[in-house]
Amino acid sequence: MGYRGMIVGMAFSAVLAACALFAVSCGSDRIPSPSVDGGRAFELAKEVVEIGPKPSGSESARKTVEFIAGKLRSLGLDVVVDEWREITPNGMTTFRNVVADIPGRSGGKYIVVGCHYDTKRLLMTPDFVGANDGASGVGLLIAMAEAIQASGVKPPLPLKLAFFDGEECLDSYSEHDGLHGSKRLCVELSKAGGGLEKCRAMILLDMVGDKDLSVTIPGNSDRKLVDALLSAARARGTERYFERTDRGVLDDHVPFHKRGVPSLDIIDFNFGPGNRYWHTGEDTLDKISPESLRIVGDAALGLIWSVRP
Repeated sequence: MGYRGMIVGMAFSAVLAACALFAVSCGSDRIPSPSVDGGRAFELAKEVVEIGPKPSGSESARKTVEFIAGKLRSLGLDVVVDEWREITPNGMTTFRNVVADIPGRSGGKYIVVGCHYDTKRLLMTPDFVGANDGASGVGLLIAMAEAIQASGVKPPLPLKLAFFDGEECLDSYSEHDGLHGSKRLCVELSKAGGGLEKCRAMILLDMVGDKDLSVTIPGNSDRKLVDALLSAARARGTERYFERTDRGVLDDHVPFHKRGVPSLDIIDFNFGPGNRYWHTGEDTLDKISPESLRIVGDAALGLIWSVRP
């Protein structure tokens, strides 16, 4: 996860407007969303961590793509690995996104649910594995896909599960440094006959496994999506783990947000006392928990089940 920026706060007045679009707020969807197996999400995150550091262009990043694609294909999903090369401050670099499609009950529009799998290249900590900042989102998103497939119930809208490469910057975020995978997917979806215009929502999972869970929803998230997420958490008795903030976060939801797609960053950007575990060697498996992954996953699935065309 990358740099924070301050922006204006969110207003609570969107709740009534959200009722027309989000069934969780209004209780109109009688088909309950699946529940995530937090233990399974943790085990998947552990497997990702065990691959080792995975900065973009590395062999371990390629192995992570194989791992993700294999898990998704085993669920019977259509999976595309998009590989491209792009200039970075470190020279020409190979990037790979993994995208899987889950059919919905209705067509036309769709939801992107994403995470990033790359880890920050830290010169002082070359063995940085990113248990929370990277692996937790990957483990949870695969576990969410498993829960959906096991339920036998399609989500209201089709889902594109996106595992982004190149979220982390090498020096500082700029046109050719950072958010490579999410920028790439925006471009590719735009090429697909105006496909990005059909994207009803973009939901991002980043740093979602912290044992001391405190999801700090940034101000540059869509207000209606935030309201629906909080409503989904409230229905599950977990609203205390989620809070709004007025600061913005530069993350993989931003390229979608800039193109007019309602976007939401589900992120716990208070990782350790004073956020001291972030981008350090202390971002290890003992700092994340199955329970936190379950709480976030269930709220996210509740939100996904609430979105309407």
